[in-house]
Amino acid sequence: MFPTTTTATPTSTDLTPDLIERVHEATDNESLIRIRPYPETDGIAAGPRFLRGFHTAPAGSLHRGDAPVYAAEIWFTDGKLQFYLRAPDLQDAIALVNAHYPNSDTQQVTGTGFPDVSPEQSVAGCHLELRQDATYPVKHLDSRPPLDDDPYRTILSRLIGGDDETTVLQTVFMPVTRTWTRRGLLGRVGGGDVTHIAEARRQGTVEGYLHPQVFQSKRDTQAADDIVAQLGRPAFATTIRVVTIAPNASTAEHRLSRVADAVTALDHEHTNQGFIPRYASASHLPAVLETTAMRALTPNSWFKRALWGRMNVLTLRELAGLVHLPNEAVENPTVDWSQTAAGVGVPADVPAFSARMSAGGVQPDDQTRADDHGSKRESTDNHEFEQYVASGNTGADEIGQGGDDGV
Repeated sequence: MFPTTTTATPTSTDLTPDLIERVHEATDNESLIRIRPYPETDGIAAGPRFLRGFHTAPAGSLHRGDAPVYAAEIWFTDGKLQFYLRAPDLQDAIALVNAHYPNSDTQQVTGTGFPDVSPEQSVAGCHLELRQDATYPVKHLDSRPPLDDDPYRTILSRLIGGDDETTVLQTVFMPVTRTWTRRGLLGRVGGGDVTHIAEARRQGTVEGYLHPQVFQSKRDTQAADDIVAQLGRPAFATTIRVVTIAPNASTAEHRLSRVADAVTALDHEHTNQGFIPRYASASHLPAVLETTAMRALTPNSWFKRALWGRMNVLTLRELAGLVHLPNEAVENPTVDWSQTAAGVGVPADVPAFSARMSAGGVQPDDQTRADDHGSKRESTDNHEFEQYVASGNTGADEIGQGGDDGV
């Protein structure tokens, strides 16, 4: 019998000196870009243009080729929200940040591939995976209905805990070819590709038994529009992880469930698409920590990709909800902001900035330190987290164009 790798609710395990050493070794002393966002930028609106620059040398449905693998991370550590970016070519990535988020501060850092943590703390973790097939989009800026607010307003507030807590939200992403919408052999043969699914939604639903009638709703029409709009859009295969570390088990588990719940801000009510957490079991948490430190993309098997296509694929506009730099609209003073524009000192406490921050200031959750109660964790299945693939430092020949074309 294989050991279970997931549970119905968050569970945790203790950090040991050996596990911490393994995690630091897994980082391989890789250099990262630490970014301090400037408050007066386009924020999430610049996200699709920013990500367009990373869509180079995309991987095919069956073979990865030279496709680069990136990672965007938000850490809550030392009482601050910090933003990190991993890229095969650091200078190209910094150029993209400067182009789309001007005046944001970038710094190349080495030897800090994972937040500093202490033995005897508790750790919990999960993967966030799409609820349905990737043909159904999550909510984004141009969906119907569209995002009416930056999801970071909720997500960032849930990452914040006490000064002795650490949280990591990691999104690993790899560009894929635009044929991902065909959804493999079964998708093309069985009508499971994007075009056929959209057509089926437009046909409406049949209601009634004695005198059946077809009803077409605005909800179905808008869902179909969003589904078919993905055709030809640049997209990325993704792996999303959340890791929480705290002085005790209940706090780490509570923080993890709060962060997983915050991502429901991207739920699309018409397509019923969203992210669901797959909480790692205590026995599997060391592997989750190591793959987090490696910034590894969790692939589907070749067989599954051939039959159903790549799983957890997000278009530029969808991914932008999780991967962008915030601006002052998120109203979060815990963000490690860049405080100066090019050539001009701009203190972070100027009225235009600090008034909004103080009005909607974000504090750690009232229930951050939940009572420690040894509740039983019910295993849901024996689903194995598939064998992971650590990305190598494969670079693209040139930086992608940052225009709107294809976004």
